[in-house]
Amino acid sequence: MTDASQDSTMQEKISGGVISIEGLLAYQETVFRICLGHSRNYVEAEDLTQEVYLKAYQSLPGLRDPSLAKEWILRIAKNACLDHQKKGRVRGMLLRRWVKDANPRSAFHNPDENLDGRIEQLKSSIQRLPKKLRDIFVLREYGHLTYEELAATLRPNKGTVMSRLNRARQRITATLREKTHGQR
Repeated sequence: MTDASQDSTMQEKISGGVISIEGLLAYQETVFRICLGHSRNYVEAEDLTQEVYLKAYQSLPGLRDPSLAKEWILRIAKNACLDHQKKGRVRGMLLRRWVKDANPRSAFHNPDENLDGRIEQLKSSIQRLPKKLRDIFVLREYGHLTYEELAATLRPNKGTVMSRLNRARQRITATLREKTHGQR
C-alpha cells in the first residue's frame, strides 16, 4: 500500500475529527519497518510494533489533530524503539553476535558467512551513529519516509533533515570502507 493510499484510507477512518485505532492500522507496515530498522530483528520488530499500537491505543484520546495521526504514530514508534534500546536488549544481542563473529575462521570458510559479517558491520555502523543521525537514517531507509514526513515526525526543518541524512550516509560509508581496508 502506498503512502497516498494509506493517507486516503486514514481520511476515511477520520469522522468528525476523531480517529480510531483502526485508522492508525493503515500505517502498520511503516511502523513495522521502522521498528525493524531499530531492532535489526524480525521478532523484536513485531513485538515493538505491537507495543507501539498498545501505546497509541492508550494515548489515542490525547491526539489533538487527527490530520497529524501519521506523524504521531511514527513518533510513538521511534520513541518505543529508543526505549527498547535503553533497556539494553539490542546491545546484548549485538554483543553476542560480535563475540560469535570474532571467530577468525568463519570469514574464510563460507561466502555466506562473509556476507553475514558485512551485514553485521553495516548494522554496527548504523548503531554507532549519533542519535539524531541514526533516527533520520532509520526512518528514511527502513520507514521510507519522505523528507517532509521526516521533518514533521522529528521536527527539524527539511534542510536539517537532508543534511543529517547525508552526514549519516557519509559516516556509514566511511566506517565500512575502514573495516574493508582493515581486513585486507
